[in-house]
Amino acid sequence: MKFIIIGLGNFGSTLGFRLVEDGHEVIGVDSSLSIVNYLQDKLTHTICMDSTDELAVQRLPLADTDVVIISIGEDIGASVTTTALIKKYCKNSIISRAISPIHHTILEAMGIRDIIHPEAEFADQLANRLIFEGALKTLVLDNKFEIVEVKAPAMLQGKSVEEADLRGKWGITIVTILKKVKRRSIIGTVVERNEAIGVVRPDTVFDAEDTLVLFGDSKDIRKLMEATAGQ
Repeated sequence: MKFIIIGLGNFGSTLGFRLVEDGHEVIGVDSSLSIVNYLQDKLTHTICMDSTDELAVQRLPLADTDVVIISIGEDIGASVTTTALIKKYCKNSIISRAISPIHHTILEAMGIRDIIHPEAEFADQLANRLIFEGALKTLVLDNKFEIVEVKAPAMLQGKSVEEADLRGKWGITIVTILKKVKRRSIIGTVVERNEAIGVVRPDTVFDAEDTLVLFGDSKDIRKLMEATAGQ
């Protein structure tokens, strides 16, 4: 896929790195020449321009892009103006970052359907990681059920899914298992990342570097993690 990311601060640049590592084409746009020069070898293409300039926006390859992400942070005015111009000239998917409730409301009023709050979302994830000691990532589905990523406890390593019987012993379902693999990115660098194996089979064996994606009642997941803490 082809992406344009406008605003190459910590969030925008990190997002760009991740997409490039996954083999996608990323055009990074920022008004700071120093940032653009720093990232020119890390993203597919970089452009230094003022995204509130209508003529400059028109020169972007919007028709050939699958998704445009406006990740401008502190400058709400620049974010809103950029979003309005992108919406005017781009018929494909638009994702815009909001940094406050008012910012969100303005973007919503402009007809932007996909609005993200990376700081708030990270804060929620961090809070749950602190609550669930040992968790790598968490997704709260409601007040009772969660999806949690955890490192495979030592007690499970070498065992099959059937032998571990997490559903029978703990009431927890294994959604999938993430295995470490090495891939070459679009710019030639070798990166290590986790990839899901898909549907877990009863004879699937847990390895030492596996990450388990678990679903279940929050209390049951907490009990499992407390029982395997330090293992």
